[in-house]
Amino acid sequence: MKKIDYRIFCPQGTPIEARRKCFVGDIFQNGARCLKCGDFIVSTHRHDLESCRCGNVSVDGGSWYARRLYGDEEYYKDEIIYYEGVEK
Repeated sequence: MKKIDYRIFCPQGTPIEARRKCFVGDIFQNGARCLKCGDFIVSTHRHDLESCRCGNVSVDGGSWYARRLYGDEEYYKDEIIYYEGVEK
């Protein structure tokens, strides 16, 4: 099954009312980079758990929440981008 990336339908600058109609939260890009294997992983919907190839870091939550699972905390970097106007 192919995943649909919400960022296609709700690009940066989409007002909160329009995002909610499409069931999109406040996070534009919920990603992380593994500093062990170099993978960049992105969670594209609420229950989309994605892991890097070495298994050191996983991301979950899509546009709704930023959950991280990791083996070594110092070997990953969060790369989260919020929609414009969202307080972090």
